Amino acid sequence: MSPEYYRSAVRSSVAKQAVRKLGRLRHSGDGRLESLGHDFDRGHRDYVESLPEGERLWLRTKPFSAPPNFELATCLRTFAHVVEQLGLGLRAQVLDVGCGPGWMSEFLARCGYWVTGIDISEDMVEIARMRVSRIPEQVGEGIDPLAEFHAMPVQEMPWTNRFDAAILYDTMHHFDDELETLKVIQRTLVPGGTIYIREGARPAEGSESEEALIEEMRVRQTLESPFDPRYLLDVVHQAGFEDVRRLLEVDELVSVDDLRQPFNAIGRFLRYRLGRGDINTVVARKPLGLEAGTDATNFFGRIEAAGDWEDSSEPGEKLIWVEVTNVGRAFWPMAKGFPYPSGVVTVGPYTIDDAGERAELGRSMLPHGVSPGASARVLVRVPAEAALGEVRIDLVREGLAWFSELGSQPLVLRPKG
Repeated sequence: MSPEYYRSAVRSSVAKQAVRKLGRLRHSGDGRLESLGHDFDRGHRDYVESLPEGERLWLRTKPFSAPPNFELATCLRTFAHVVEQLGLGLRAQVLDVGCGPGWMSEFLARCGYWVTGIDISEDMVEIARMRVSRIPEQVGEGIDPLAEFHAMPVQEMPWTNRFDAAILYDTMHHFDDELETLKVIQRTLVPGGTIYIREGARPAEGSESEEALIEEMRVRQTLESPFDPRYLLDVVHQAGFEDVRRLLEVDELVSVDDLRQPFNAIGRFLRYRLGRGDINTVVARKPLGLEAGTDATNFFGRIEAAGDWEDSSEPGEKLIWVEVTNVGRAFWPMAKGFPYPSGVVTVGPYTIDDAGERAELGRSMLPHGVSPGASARVLVRVPAEAALGEVRIDLVREGLAWFSELGSQPLVLRPKG
């Protein structure tokens, strides 16, 4: 595997580095490649300065180049997987850990997310800021790209319960204290927040790939220490994440005339099942934290219409935007899809039937978690026939209570005229 694949520019706290260095000569049995005992914090900080101009240009254009290089397909496919797995909506807050030159941050900002990129290298952060500043126009109707960047070691991040997701693309192998790093990232996530890790796996001892990484450490003075797959999964569990999954990438074009392909795919799947394979793709979730009592003090909301009914592109459907505000004391975790976990908050439109009972019209998910005092815009969809009469829109703490049962007032939409 090419050494360029492992390049980024993140490391952990300099303040603690002097203590760690003495004990951080990696042993072959600890699930990672050994380090060389060098000052890799400095190597990451000075990385951009050490590059020739052609490679600096690559940082400003990644993943595109003329002609395209081997990373283009990997980056674009991974980005598609990230967006699909996270399942976030407009202005969800996303942390790009070890953002490097900011190509992932730029793409995320183009999706309407609120992006925060961190990197230990001031030079990388400046490139990332430049890339987002050059987005030529709004990314959606009335939606500007929104991103901020900070040059800091990952373990010095100050945030708690802020981000809906954290992405670590090709960066975990630069952290010398993986468990503490993941604990800090977990702290920055909101309840139910997702972490997405995409990494090369530790190569076989004595292999050409291992020698390439060792040479990279010698030349660049960076840390290139990828993970044994099972060890990485164990560390993610130890950091307090749940629903930890290792995923296998299968998106590629194969010839339908090649009868070996199904067997090749099965063999690759089995290698990953046995804890092998070349790539670590891990997705996990911070626990939802359901200890808050389901009462009006914790779960109280306000719902306001942000427009009128609109026609949908789907026949027989009407749409309306609403703004929901968290007036209670508890955080509202978002759902990622059906079936909705107990304790997440959704938006539930309904009508009242002839028997005076609630006739539900299907849930709408929050675009991101909502902190006390914060708001979110939600698109509600109902059958067009229902919109001809009175529709009520309420909030639901799934499996526990409708907010109106706790004292909140649902939004009542009555037909005009």
